Amino acid sequence: MDNNNVSIGAGYPYGATVVREGIQFCTVCPEGKKLILKIYDNSGVILYNIEMNDYSVFGNVYSVIVKGIIPSEVYYNYYFGNEAVRDPYAMRADNKRKWGEYRNRTIHYRIYDPEYDWQGDKPLRLPFGKVIGYMLHVRGFTRHSTSGVTAKGCFQGIAEKISYLKDLGITQIEMMPAYDYDECESIKSYKSSETDEEGKVTGAQKRINYWGFKEGEYFYPKPQLCYTEDGIKEFKDMVRALHAAGIELIMQFYFPLEVNRNLIGECLRFWQREYHVDGFHVFGEHLPMDVLATDPILTGTKLYYERYNAEGIFSVSQCCINKNLAEYNQDYMIDMRRFLKSDEDMLSKFMYRQRCNPERIKCINHLTSYDGFTLNDLVSYDYKHNENNGEENKDGTGYNYSWNCGIEGKTRKSAVLKLRMKQLKNAFCLLIFSQSMPMFMAGDEFMNTQYGNNNPYCQDNEITWLNWKQNNRTAELFEYVKDLIALRKNHGVLSMDKEATLLDNKSCGYPDISYHAEMAWYPQIDTHIRHIGTLLCGEYGAGDKADDYFYIATNMHWEEHFFALPKLQKGMEWSYCLDTDSSDPKAYNIELDDNGNKIIKVPARTVLVLISKDDPAQKGKAKRMVKKAGRHE
Repeated sequence: MDNNNVSIGAGYPYGATVVREGIQFCTVCPEGKKLILKIYDNSGVILYNIEMNDYSVFGNVYSVIVKGIIPSEVYYNYYFGNEAVRDPYAMRADNKRKWGEYRNRTIHYRIYDPEYDWQGDKPLRLPFGKVIGYMLHVRGFTRHSTSGVTAKGCFQGIAEKISYLKDLGITQIEMMPAYDYDECESIKSYKSSETDEEGKVTGAQKRINYWGFKEGEYFYPKPQLCYTEDGIKEFKDMVRALHAAGIELIMQFYFPLEVNRNLIGECLRFWQREYHVDGFHVFGEHLPMDVLATDPILTGTKLYYERYNAEGIFSVSQCCINKNLAEYNQDYMIDMRRFLKSDEDMLSKFMYRQRCNPERIKCINHLTSYDGFTLNDLVSYDYKHNENNGEENKDGTGYNYSWNCGIEGKTRKSAVLKLRMKQLKNAFCLLIFSQSMPMFMAGDEFMNTQYGNNNPYCQDNEITWLNWKQNNRTAELFEYVKDLIALRKNHGVLSMDKEATLLDNKSCGYPDISYHAEMAWYPQIDTHIRHIGTLLCGEYGAGDKADDYFYIATNMHWEEHFFALPKLQKGMEWSYCLDTDSSDPKAYNIELDDNGNKIIKVPARTVLVLISKDDPAQKGKAKRMVKKAGRHE
């Protein structure tokens, strides 16, 4: 080792980075510990053996700059004595272990090279009203043989599916943990664990942690999810391709209590800066969300969390507040699932969830997530079926708020299959016609199933891998969802800029949102009522741009009901848009009641949507008036 090539570093940034003078190594070390940095050439020969304690910068931060080494020709590790220890700020590592192979060696850390041709790419910063969210697991998304991609189960595989995502109408994907974690671990199992004479567990079953909610190497993409040797370039290529297609990327990170809270901000800023990630969904207890939410560097970067302390965030100077905060709690999911399956006393909650769209902290509406039933299983199972997890079906939540439509699990009964399809369409209507940002799980759009497993954390197989094989029923749902998404994207009134007030703030004769029942303007919300008509006034379209009027008749009762239609402005009339029952406009005739009011009959468990259009009679009358006055259109 040439000591002339080693000098004290600046103490920032953390990790191993290329600087003007050479390669800087910067890390933290607990007080009282002797930390050794060993730098190897690619054949494993030690080039430098450096006592980091001799290069203290400030506090517990130690940093050295080493000259005369080529980044691609070396790797490094830190040691306490002979014990290798993690570099919590490492930004690159070897990609030699395959997915599912147990680690039997030390991770070899590499030097991060920030050079990459982004070709002008930047984070998209889509407003929440423009986002159609889609949650996926990198491996499960394309691992199945039917995925039709070359790089199955990898970041590149996602890039190969961009045309599909764009065709569906997705504008944001949320990626389950994809930083480097050890997916191979020993898990204590009810069935397979051995016990000693005192009944204590002595053995454990080796399993895959498929989800990845655990501590890991937070500063680089998981090598086992990379198809190429250069995983960093592969990930950046994927992000650049997603952005070119108008699709944002949100990454999930889990920070357990043992992770230093100061690392979290460093991590998120790094991925934003170096990988152009559009946002983060963070998990963990006692996270410094008020600090992250007011970080000026993260302003404009979406931050998803279960529940924020709004008072702690908005009491600080407004100039530092991130405007892209959103809550990802289960309130919407539970209320809408219960309304979908016709539980009692859910109508008022449905009405609130449908219009809820807070200005300061947005809501992410979802009916399904990684934990719980898929949407198809939500209408196919009354109970969880987690036997394959090896925990005697004791794991996973018992509260699914699901309904199997008459038969548990797989069936060939046409009546049950027809009802399930209707419920799937109903569910997507509830989601897409709610004002806040919609999010659904990959595969929900083509009836993906996990066979009733609502906790597949350890299932790295066809239970969690999406099966892309299509049939007539899956194709029918896909096209329906695709049309729903296109409708939402083309009509700003379906995602207003502000939360509805139920008032006529524009003095146009209609509130932004109003509710109706058998009589227009007189909603019934008693505990036994399960149907409601929602009028969206087109004058309140996003960006103050006038839009069409929508009337959404939602009937989750097991009986048909008549809905009274509110009168539209002069020159407009109601027209069929879509429904979840027959998809036949001729099946819905607007009639007159005894008082001459327009009504329409909606079948049981059906959503019917009407849209305003020009009244031909009024349009013809207007033309005659123009002609009589001697003017030309």
